[in-house]
Amino acid sequence: MNVSFEQIDAVNGIVTVELKREDVASDIAKEVAQMGVRHPLKGFRPGKAPKSLLMKFYGPSVTADVVDRKVGRALYDHIRENKLHVLGEPLPNADTKVDLMNDEEMTFKFDLGLAPAVELKLNKRINVPYYIIEVTDQMVDDAIAHDRKRLGTLVDGEVSDMESMLRGSMVELDEQGNEKEGGIKVERTVISARYMDDKEEAAKFDGVKVGDTFTFNPHKAYNGNVAELSAMLNVDRSAADVKSDFRITIEEIKVNKEAEMNEEFFKGVLGTETEVKDEAAFRDAVREMIQRANVPESNYRFTVDAQRILTDKAGELPLPEEFLKRFLKQRREEDGKENTEITDEEAQGMFKQLRWQLVKDHLAEELGIKIEKEDIDTAAFLFAQEQLSQYGIYNAPEDLVRQQAERYMQDDRAREMIQEHAIDNKFYAAVREAVKVNEKTISVEDFRKLYEAEQKK
Repeated sequence: MNVSFEQIDAVNGIVTVELKREDVASDIAKEVAQMGVRHPLKGFRPGKAPKSLLMKFYGPSVTADVVDRKVGRALYDHIRENKLHVLGEPLPNADTKVDLMNDEEMTFKFDLGLAPAVELKLNKRINVPYYIIEVTDQMVDDAIAHDRKRLGTLVDGEVSDMESMLRGSMVELDEQGNEKEGGIKVERTVISARYMDDKEEAAKFDGVKVGDTFTFNPHKAYNGNVAELSAMLNVDRSAADVKSDFRITIEEIKVNKEAEMNEEFFKGVLGTETEVKDEAAFRDAVREMIQRANVPESNYRFTVDAQRILTDKAGELPLPEEFLKRFLKQRREEDGKENTEITDEEAQGMFKQLRWQLVKDHLAEELGIKIEKEDIDTAAFLFAQEQLSQYGIYNAPEDLVRQQAERYMQDDRAREMIQEHAIDNKFYAAVREAVKVNEKTISVEDFRKLYEAEQKK
Protein backbone atom coordinates (compact mmCIF):
# COMPACT_ATOMS: atom_id res chain seq x y z
CA MET A 1 0.00 0.00 0.00
CA ASN A 2 1.27 3.47 -0.91
CA VAL A 3 0.00 6.88 0.30
CA SER A 4 1.03 10.21 -1.23
CA PHE A 5 0.02 13.85 -0.99
CA GLU A 6 -0.15 16.40 -3.80
CA GLN A 7 -0.62 20.09 -2.97
CA ILE A 8 -2.78 21.73 -5.65
CA ASP A 9 -2.48 25.26 -4.29
CA ALA A 10 -2.10 27.00 -0.92
CA VAL A 11 -5.41 25.66 0.43
CA ASN A 12 -6.25 22.56 -1.64
CA GLY A 13 -4.61 19.18 -1.84
CA ILE A 14 -5.19 15.55 -2.81
CA VAL A 15 -4.22 12.43 -0.87
CA THR A 16 -3.89 9.28 -2.99
CA VAL A 17 -4.10 5.82 -1.41
CA GLU A 18 -2.92 2.96 -3.66
CA LEU A 19 -4.08 -0.44 -2.49
CA LYS A 20 -3.40 -3.92 -3.88
CA ARG A 21 -5.82 -6.78 -3.39
CA GLU A 22 -3.11 -8.74 -1.58
CA ASP A 23 -3.10 -5.96 1.06
CA VAL A 24 -6.65 -6.87 2.10
CA ALA A 25 -7.17 -10.45 0.84
CA SER A 26 -6.43 -12.19 4.14
CA ASP A 27 -8.62 -9.81 6.14
CA ILE A 28 -11.49 -10.29 3.68
CA ALA A 29 -11.18 -14.08 3.81
CA LYS A 30 -11.09 -14.08 7.61
CA GLU A 31 -14.16 -11.86 7.96
CA VAL A 32 -16.15 -13.78 5.33
CA ALA A 33 -15.43 -17.01 7.28
CA GLN A 34 -16.60 -15.35 10.50
CA MET A 35 -19.82 -14.30 8.75
CA GLY A 36 -20.36 -17.98 7.84
CA VAL A 37 -20.18 -18.83 11.55
CA ARG A 38 -22.32 -15.96 12.84
CA HIS A 39 -24.84 -16.03 9.98
CA PRO A 40 -24.80 -19.57 8.48
CA LEU A 41 -26.28 -20.01 5.03
CA LYS A 42 -29.49 -21.98 4.74
CA GLY A 43 -28.77 -25.73 4.52
CA PHE A 44 -25.31 -25.49 6.09
CA ARG A 45 -24.14 -25.77 9.65
CA PRO A 46 -22.22 -22.78 11.09
CA GLY A 47 -18.78 -22.57 9.44
CA LYS A 48 -19.38 -25.48 7.03
CA ALA A 49 -20.52 -23.62 3.88
CA PRO A 50 -18.02 -23.61 0.96
CA LYS A 51 -15.75 -20.56 0.79
CA SER A 52 -16.85 -19.79 -2.76
CA LEU A 53 -20.51 -19.70 -1.69
CA LEU A 54 -19.76 -17.52 1.34
CA MET A 55 -17.82 -15.13 -0.87
CA LYS A 56 -20.76 -14.91 -3.26
CA PHE A 57 -23.15 -13.93 -0.45
CA TYR A 58 -20.94 -11.91 1.87
CA GLY A 59 -17.95 -10.94 -0.27
CA PRO A 60 -19.20 -7.56 -1.61
CA SER A 61 -20.24 -6.11 1.76
CA VAL A 62 -17.24 -7.49 3.65
CA THR A 63 -14.83 -6.28 0.97
CA ALA A 64 -16.35 -2.79 1.08
CA ASP A 65 -16.01 -2.69 4.88
CA VAL A 66 -12.42 -3.97 4.95
CA VAL A 67 -11.24 -1.67 2.16
CA ASP A 68 -13.03 1.32 3.73
CA ARG A 69 -11.32 0.72 7.09
CA LYS A 70 -7.91 0.13 5.53
CA VAL A 71 -8.06 3.19 3.29
CA GLY A 72 -9.56 5.40 6.00
CA ARG A 73 -6.85 4.44 8.50
CA ALA A 74 -4.11 5.09 5.95
CA LEU A 75 -5.64 8.44 5.00
CA TYR A 76 -5.91 9.79 8.54
CA ASP A 77 -2.51 8.39 9.57
CA HIS A 78 -0.95 10.27 6.66
CA ILE A 79 -2.73 13.51 7.62
CA ARG A 80 -1.61 13.18 11.25
CA GLU A 81 1.96 12.10 10.56
CA ASN A 82 2.51 14.90 8.03
CA LYS A 83 0.75 17.47 10.25
CA LEU A 84 -1.64 18.58 7.52
CA HIS A 85 -3.96 21.24 8.98
CA VAL A 86 -7.20 20.27 7.25
CA LEU A 87 -10.57 22.01 7.30
CA GLY A 88 -13.70 19.88 7.52
CA GLU A 89 -13.24 16.25 6.46
CA PRO A 90 -11.58 14.69 3.37
CA LEU A 91 -14.02 14.25 0.48
CA PRO A 92 -13.84 11.56 -2.25
CA ASN A 93 -12.29 12.90 -5.44
CA ALA A 94 -14.49 12.70 -8.52
CA ASP A 95 -11.75 10.77 -10.40
CA THR A 96 -11.93 7.82 -7.99
CA LYS A 97 -13.42 4.83 -9.85
CA VAL A 98 -12.78 1.43 -8.32
CA ASP A 99 -14.26 -2.06 -8.87
CA LEU A 100 -13.83 -3.50 -5.38
CA MET A 101 -14.51 -7.12 -6.42
CA ASN A 102 -12.37 -7.28 -9.55
CA ASP A 103 -9.56 -4.71 -9.53
CA GLU A 104 -6.24 -6.12 -8.40
CA GLU A 105 -4.88 -2.61 -7.90
CA MET A 106 -7.17 0.09 -6.46
CA THR A 107 -6.51 3.81 -6.34
CA PHE A 108 -8.49 6.11 -4.02
CA LYS A 109 -8.17 9.89 -4.15
CA PHE A 110 -9.42 12.34 -1.53
CA ASP A 111 -9.74 16.12 -1.77
CA LEU A 112 -8.46 18.05 1.24
CA GLY A 113 -9.23 21.61 2.25
CA LEU A 114 -6.15 23.08 3.91
CA ALA A 115 -6.05 25.85 6.49
CA PRO A 116 -4.02 28.88 5.46
CA ALA A 117 -1.02 29.83 7.55
CA VAL A 118 -1.67 32.69 10.00
CA GLU A 119 1.38 34.87 10.56
CA LEU A 120 -0.12 37.50 12.88
CA LYS A 121 1.88 38.57 15.94
CA LEU A 122 0.35 40.73 18.65
CA ASN A 123 2.13 43.91 19.69
CA LYS A 124 1.48 47.38 21.10
CA ARG A 125 1.28 48.86 17.58
CA ILE A 126 -2.13 47.21 17.23
CA ASN A 127 -4.82 49.58 18.59
CA VAL A 128 -8.17 48.29 19.82
CA PRO A 129 -10.79 50.64 21.32
CA TYR A 130 -12.42 49.95 24.69
CA TYR A 131 -15.64 51.88 25.21
CA ILE A 132 -16.65 52.91 28.73
CA ILE A 133 -20.33 53.80 28.94
CA GLU A 134 -20.86 57.14 30.67
CA VAL A 135 -23.18 56.94 33.68
CA THR A 136 -25.32 60.10 33.64
CA ASP A 137 -27.32 61.68 36.45
CA GLN A 138 -30.46 60.66 34.57
CA MET A 139 -29.41 57.00 34.60
CA VAL A 140 -28.86 57.24 38.37
CA ASP A 141 -32.25 58.96 38.81
CA ASP A 142 -34.00 56.26 36.76
CA ALA A 143 -32.32 53.43 38.69
CA ILE A 144 -33.31 54.97 42.03
CA ALA A 145 -36.89 55.57 40.85
CA HIS A 146 -37.12 51.95 39.72
CA ASP A 147 -35.87 50.69 43.10
CA ARG A 148 -38.17 53.00 45.04
CA LYS A 149 -41.11 51.45 43.21
CA ARG A 150 -39.70 47.94 43.52
CA LEU A 151 -39.21 48.26 47.27
CA GLY A 152 -42.34 50.31 47.83
CA THR A 153 -45.50 49.20 49.64
CA LEU A 154 -49.13 48.94 48.61
CA VAL A 155 -51.41 51.36 50.47
CA ASP A 156 -55.06 52.34 50.16
CA GLY A 157 -55.64 54.89 47.43
CA GLU A 158 -58.50 57.20 46.53
CA VAL A 159 -57.93 57.30 42.78
CA SER A 160 -56.35 54.61 40.65
CA ASP A 161 -53.54 54.93 38.11
CA MET A 162 -52.14 52.45 35.60
CA GLU A 163 -49.90 50.90 38.28
CA SER A 164 -52.68 50.37 40.85
CA MET A 165 -53.98 47.02 42.02
CA LEU A 166 -57.80 46.94 42.12
CA ARG A 167 -60.30 44.61 43.73
CA GLY A 168 -63.88 44.39 42.63
CA SER A 169 -66.90 42.25 41.87
CA MET A 170 -67.87 41.34 38.30
CA VAL A 171 -70.97 40.06 36.53
CA GLU A 172 -71.25 38.79 32.96
CA LEU A 173 -73.54 40.76 30.61
CA ASP A 174 -75.68 39.61 27.70
CA GLU A 175 -75.73 41.23 24.26
CA GLN A 176 -78.24 43.85 25.48
CA GLY A 177 -75.96 44.90 28.32
CA ASN A 178 -78.09 43.29 31.02
CA GLU A 179 -76.90 40.83 33.63
CA LYS A 180 -76.73 37.45 31.90
CA GLU A 181 -78.95 34.76 33.37
CA GLY A 182 -76.71 31.96 34.66
CA GLY A 183 -73.64 34.01 33.70
CA ILE A 184 -70.35 34.24 35.50
CA LYS A 185 -70.20 36.19 38.76
CA VAL A 186 -66.94 36.94 40.52
CA GLU A 187 -66.40 38.35 43.99
CA ARG A 188 -63.31 40.38 44.90
CA THR A 189 -61.25 39.58 41.83
CA VAL A 190 -57.87 41.30 41.45
CA ILE A 191 -57.10 43.47 38.42
CA SER A 192 -54.13 45.61 37.37
CA ALA A 193 -54.28 47.62 34.16
CA ARG A 194 -50.49 47.47 33.69
CA TYR A 195 -50.75 43.81 32.62
CA MET A 196 -53.49 44.34 30.02
CA ASP A 197 -52.65 44.02 26.33
CA ASP A 198 -55.38 46.32 25.00
CA LYS A 199 -54.70 49.99 25.77
CA GLU A 200 -58.32 51.04 25.28
CA GLU A 201 -59.59 48.55 27.85
CA ALA A 202 -56.70 49.31 30.22
CA ALA A 203 -57.51 53.04 30.12
CA LYS A 204 -60.94 52.32 31.68
CA PHE A 205 -59.15 51.49 34.97
CA ASP A 206 -57.15 54.71 35.10
CA GLY A 207 -58.58 57.41 37.38
CA VAL A 208 -61.42 55.38 38.90
CA LYS A 209 -62.59 55.55 42.53
CA VAL A 210 -64.01 53.08 45.03
CA GLY A 211 -67.68 52.50 44.16
CA ASP A 212 -67.30 53.26 40.45
CA THR A 213 -69.11 50.84 38.13
CA PHE A 214 -68.37 50.43 34.44
CA THR A 215 -68.31 47.89 31.62
CA PHE A 216 -65.23 46.30 30.11
CA ASN A 217 -64.32 43.23 28.07
CA PRO A 218 -61.79 40.88 29.76
CA HIS A 219 -61.19 38.84 26.60
CA LYS A 220 -60.23 41.96 24.65
CA ALA A 221 -58.25 43.39 27.58
CA TYR A 222 -55.97 40.33 27.81
CA ASN A 223 -56.00 39.43 24.11
CA GLY A 224 -57.68 36.11 24.90
CA ASN A 225 -54.93 34.94 27.28
CA VAL A 226 -56.52 31.88 28.89
CA ALA A 227 -54.29 31.95 31.99
CA GLU A 228 -55.16 35.59 32.76
CA LEU A 229 -58.88 35.08 32.10
CA SER A 230 -59.01 31.92 34.19
CA ALA A 231 -57.45 33.73 37.18
CA MET A 232 -59.62 36.84 36.85
CA LEU A 233 -62.94 35.02 36.33
CA ASN A 234 -62.11 32.25 38.82
CA VAL A 235 -63.01 29.52 36.33
CA ASP A 236 -61.25 26.50 34.92
CA ARG A 237 -59.06 27.15 31.88
CA SER A 238 -61.37 25.07 29.72
CA ALA A 239 -64.18 27.54 30.47
CA ALA A 240 -62.10 30.71 30.30
CA ASP A 241 -62.61 31.54 26.61
CA VAL A 242 -65.40 33.98 27.43
CA LYS A 243 -65.87 36.91 25.05
CA SER A 244 -68.74 38.66 26.87
CA ASP A 245 -68.66 42.14 28.36
CA PHE A 246 -68.61 42.35 32.17
CA ARG A 247 -69.76 45.01 34.60
CA ILE A 248 -67.27 45.63 37.38
CA THR A 249 -67.75 47.51 40.64
CA ILE A 250 -64.54 48.79 42.22
CA GLU A 251 -64.37 47.91 45.94
CA GLU A 252 -60.72 48.56 46.81
CA ILE A 253 -57.79 50.48 45.35
CA LYS A 254 -54.20 49.83 46.28
CA VAL A 255 -51.51 52.19 45.02
CA ASN A 256 -47.77 51.84 45.25
CA LYS A 257 -46.15 54.10 47.82
CA GLU A 258 -42.53 54.59 46.88
CA ALA A 259 -39.91 53.61 49.44
CA GLU A 260 -38.51 56.45 51.53
CA MET A 261 -34.90 57.48 50.93
CA ASN A 262 -33.60 56.21 54.25
CA GLU A 263 -31.09 53.68 55.57
CA GLU A 264 -33.57 50.82 55.29
CA PHE A 265 -33.99 51.60 51.59
CA PHE A 266 -30.22 51.94 51.10
CA LYS A 267 -29.71 48.48 52.58
CA GLY A 268 -32.51 47.07 50.41
CA VAL A 269 -30.72 48.26 47.29
CA LEU A 270 -27.05 47.94 48.25
CA GLY A 271 -27.20 45.00 50.64
CA THR A 272 -27.38 44.74 54.40
CA GLU A 273 -23.60 45.19 54.78
CA THR A 274 -23.59 48.68 53.28
CA GLU A 275 -22.39 51.58 55.42
CA VAL A 276 -24.11 54.24 53.29
CA LYS A 277 -25.99 56.67 55.54
CA ASP A 278 -27.05 59.62 53.35
CA GLU A 279 -28.53 60.29 49.93
CA ALA A 280 -25.34 61.71 48.39
CA ALA A 281 -23.32 58.61 49.27
CA PHE A 282 -26.20 56.43 48.09
CA ARG A 283 -26.23 58.12 44.69
CA ASP A 284 -22.47 57.56 44.39
CA ALA A 285 -22.95 53.88 45.25
CA VAL A 286 -25.73 53.52 42.67
CA ARG A 287 -23.54 55.19 40.05
CA GLU A 288 -20.75 52.73 40.80
CA MET A 289 -23.22 49.84 40.67
CA ILE A 290 -24.42 50.90 37.21
CA GLN A 291 -20.82 51.23 36.05
CA ARG A 292 -20.13 47.65 37.16
CA ALA A 293 -23.28 46.47 35.42
CA ASN A 294 -22.07 48.11 32.19
CA VAL A 295 -18.69 46.37 32.23
CA PRO A 296 -19.96 43.21 30.45
CA GLU A 297 -21.33 45.42 27.66
CA SER A 298 -17.97 47.17 27.30
CA ASN A 299 -16.12 43.87 27.40
CA TYR A 300 -18.35 42.38 24.73
CA ARG A 301 -17.87 45.41 22.50
CA PHE A 302 -14.11 44.96 22.91
CA THR A 303 -14.40 41.40 21.59
CA VAL A 304 -16.35 42.65 18.55
CA ASP A 305 -13.74 45.29 17.73
CA ALA A 306 -10.81 42.98 18.49
CA GLN A 307 -12.21 40.30 16.19
CA ARG A 308 -12.62 42.79 13.33
CA ILE A 309 -9.22 44.45 13.79
CA LEU A 310 -7.21 41.26 14.31
CA THR A 311 -8.86 39.55 11.34
CA ASP A 312 -7.93 42.55 9.18
CA LYS A 313 -4.36 42.49 10.53
CA ALA A 314 -4.04 38.80 9.67
CA GLY A 315 -4.55 39.60 5.99
CA GLU A 316 -6.65 37.97 3.28
CA LEU A 317 -6.34 34.33 4.49
CA PRO A 318 -7.46 32.40 1.39
CA LEU A 319 -9.84 29.51 2.00
CA PRO A 320 -10.74 26.40 -0.03
CA GLU A 321 -14.17 27.90 -0.68
CA GLU A 322 -15.52 25.38 -3.20
CA PHE A 323 -14.31 22.50 -1.03
CA LEU A 324 -16.03 23.97 2.04
CA LYS A 325 -19.30 24.40 0.14
CA ARG A 326 -19.14 20.74 -0.93
CA PHE A 327 -18.37 19.69 2.63
CA LEU A 328 -21.30 21.64 4.11
CA LYS A 329 -23.67 20.39 1.38
CA GLN A 330 -22.65 16.79 2.12
CA ARG A 331 -23.22 17.33 5.84
CA ARG A 332 -26.72 18.58 5.14
CA GLU A 333 -27.43 15.57 2.94
CA GLU A 334 -26.22 13.21 5.69
CA ASP A 335 -28.50 15.00 8.17
CA GLY A 336 -31.46 14.41 5.86
CA LYS A 337 -32.21 18.08 5.29
CA GLU A 338 -34.50 18.89 2.39
CA ASN A 339 -32.64 22.01 1.26
CA THR A 340 -28.94 21.25 0.94
CA GLU A 341 -27.94 24.14 -1.32
CA ILE A 342 -25.54 26.74 0.08
CA THR A 343 -26.46 30.35 -0.64
CA ASP A 344 -23.76 32.97 -1.23
CA GLU A 345 -24.86 34.76 1.95
CA GLU A 346 -24.48 31.56 3.99
CA ALA A 347 -21.12 30.83 2.42
CA GLN A 348 -19.73 34.30 3.08
CA GLY A 349 -20.94 34.15 6.70
CA MET A 350 -19.27 30.77 7.14
CA PHE A 351 -16.01 31.99 5.57
CA LYS A 352 -15.95 35.09 7.78
CA GLN A 353 -16.44 33.06 10.95
CA LEU A 354 -13.91 30.45 9.88
CA ARG A 355 -11.24 33.07 9.17
CA TRP A 356 -11.70 34.49 12.66
CA GLN A 357 -11.57 31.02 14.22
CA LEU A 358 -8.26 30.36 12.47
CA VAL A 359 -6.86 33.67 13.71
CA LYS A 360 -8.16 33.02 17.23
CA ASP A 361 -6.74 29.48 17.38
CA HIS A 362 -3.38 30.75 16.15
CA LEU A 363 -3.27 33.57 18.71
CA ALA A 364 -4.46 31.31 21.54
CA GLU A 365 -1.51 29.01 20.83
CA GLU A 366 0.88 31.96 20.58
CA LEU A 367 -0.41 33.35 23.90
CA GLY A 368 -0.29 29.94 25.60
CA ILE A 369 -3.98 29.99 26.58
CA LYS A 370 -4.88 27.05 28.82
CA ILE A 371 -8.15 26.72 30.70
CA GLU A 372 -8.07 25.60 34.33
CA LYS A 373 -10.94 24.73 36.69
CA GLU A 374 -10.45 28.10 38.39
CA ASP A 375 -11.14 29.86 35.07
CA ILE A 376 -14.42 27.98 34.65
CA ASP A 377 -15.46 28.74 38.25
CA THR A 378 -14.77 32.44 37.68
CA ALA A 379 -16.72 32.42 34.41
CA ALA A 380 -19.67 30.73 36.14
CA PHE A 381 -19.61 33.35 38.92
CA LEU A 382 -19.53 36.24 36.42
CA PHE A 383 -22.27 34.63 34.33
CA ALA A 384 -24.53 34.25 37.38
CA GLN A 385 -23.77 37.83 38.46
CA GLU A 386 -24.68 39.11 34.99
CA GLN A 387 -27.95 37.14 34.95
CA LEU A 388 -28.95 38.48 38.37
CA SER A 389 -28.20 42.06 37.30
CA GLN A 390 -30.64 41.64 34.40
CA TYR A 391 -33.34 41.16 37.03
CA GLY A 392 -32.30 44.36 38.79
CA ILE A 393 -30.21 42.59 41.47
CA TYR A 394 -26.98 44.57 40.99
CA ASN A 395 -25.38 43.95 44.37
CA ALA A 396 -26.26 40.35 45.16
CA PRO A 397 -24.45 38.74 48.11
CA GLU A 398 -21.53 36.54 47.10
CA ASP A 399 -23.18 33.43 48.55
CA LEU A 400 -26.28 33.98 46.41
CA VAL A 401 -24.20 34.46 43.27
CA ARG A 402 -22.21 31.28 43.96
CA GLN A 403 -25.40 29.27 44.56
CA GLN A 404 -26.79 30.53 41.27
CA ALA A 405 -23.50 29.68 39.52
CA GLU A 406 -23.66 26.12 40.84
CA ARG A 407 -27.21 25.74 39.49
CA TYR A 408 -26.09 26.89 36.05
CA MET A 409 -23.19 24.42 36.08
CA GLN A 410 -25.66 21.56 36.62
CA ASP A 411 -27.45 22.43 33.36
CA ASP A 412 -25.76 20.97 30.25
CA ARG A 413 -26.45 23.92 27.94
CA ALA A 414 -25.54 26.53 30.54
CA ARG A 415 -22.35 24.64 31.46
CA GLU A 416 -21.25 24.50 27.82
CA MET A 417 -21.93 28.23 27.46
CA ILE A 418 -19.96 28.97 30.64
CA GLN A 419 -16.99 26.92 29.43
CA GLU A 420 -16.99 28.90 26.18
CA HIS A 421 -17.11 32.09 28.24
CA ALA A 422 -14.11 30.88 30.27
CA ILE A 423 -12.09 30.37 27.10
CA ASP A 424 -13.13 33.75 25.69
CA ASN A 425 -12.50 35.57 28.98
CA LYS A 426 -8.95 34.26 29.21
CA PHE A 427 -8.26 34.78 25.52
CA TYR A 428 -9.47 38.39 25.38
CA ALA A 429 -7.79 39.21 28.70
CA ALA A 430 -4.49 38.08 27.15
CA VAL A 431 -5.22 40.08 23.98
CA ARG A 432 -5.83 43.21 26.09
CA GLU A 433 -2.41 42.75 27.67
CA ALA A 434 -0.69 42.25 24.31
CA VAL A 435 -2.17 45.13 22.26
CA LYS A 436 -2.64 48.84 22.89
CA VAL A 437 -6.10 49.47 24.35
CA ASN A 438 -7.55 52.92 23.72
CA GLU A 439 -10.18 53.66 26.38
CA LYS A 440 -12.96 55.98 25.27
CA THR A 441 -15.88 57.21 27.40
CA ILE A 442 -19.07 57.59 25.35
CA SER A 443 -22.78 58.02 26.00
CA VAL A 444 -25.09 55.04 25.98
CA GLU A 445 -26.73 56.48 22.84
CA ASP A 446 -23.40 56.60 20.98
CA PHE A 447 -22.58 53.13 22.26
CA ARG A 448 -25.76 51.78 20.64
CA LYS A 449 -24.94 53.60 17.42
CA LEU A 450 -21.79 51.51 17.11
CA TYR A 451 -23.99 48.48 16.45
CA GLU A 452 -26.46 50.40 14.31
CA ALA A 453 -23.63 51.53 12.02
CA GLU A 454 -22.48 47.94 11.56
CA GLN A 455 -25.99 46.76 10.67
CA LYS A 456 -26.18 49.31 7.86
CA LYS A 457 -23.00 48.02 6.25
